Amino acid sequence: MTSPDTRCGPCGADIRARTADDMFVEPLVGAFAALPAMRDAMTEHRRAARDFDATGRSPGVPSARAGGAPAAESGSDAELRALTLLTNRTSTRTSASGGPALPLRDGVRVYLEGLPDTAAAAYAHPVADLAEAEVAVLRVDAPQGTGITDDDTDRVLDIAAAVPTVVVLHVDGPCPAPEFTDDCAALLVDLGAADQTVLDVVFGRHAPLGRLVFPLGAPHEPEFPAGFGLAY
Repeated sequence: MTSPDTRCGPCGADIRARTADDMFVEPLVGAFAALPAMRDAMTEHRRAARDFDATGRSPGVPSARAGGAPAAESGSDAELRALTLLTNRTSTRTSASGGPALPLRDGVRVYLEGLPDTAAAAYAHPVADLAEAEVAVLRVDAPQGTGITDDDTDRVLDIAAAVPTVVVLHVDGPCPAPEFTDDCAALLVDLGAADQTVLDVVFGRHAPLGRLVFPLGAPHEPEFPAGFGLAY
């Protein structure tokens, strides 16, 4: 019978003969040794899943408010691309950063037209009286070709003269640029985003991803050419 331990060669190196028991036991020993690492990996996976459920984004992915790329939920990128930021002027009274008007800071007293107070209440304090507002957010229609009506233009100008005003301009094709562009704190073009997506962008939960697919303004020298779009 061969001994498990033998001596081989002039150097006297030890060689251990592998028995059937060795071949069965050694893999088990390796598997047991790997258990702590497997347990740690499962714990990290469960923690990451809890974090995703709580925040709506994967751990380590910055939100628009933190200055990183927007972490959109699955299926919402198309709506975020439907919103294009055209202007974003400094407005220390309303902004989350103390600089540009958008994104608005949470809890600001906001006067709304064209957006539901109930949805906005999750971000800010909606007020019905413009005199109580710190900022106004208006959703305005601009029909293709004709653009904004004179009444809507006058209404926006009156409100913008009272408080910093963010206009969400709903368009469905090329049209003249609004006369109140220089009077707004910020101007967004909306190609059909849901109310919730508009509010998410205005209050910095996501950044706008849109670029104009057609020019806005005069045909030959538009104020905002196709492909234009700002970000934050």
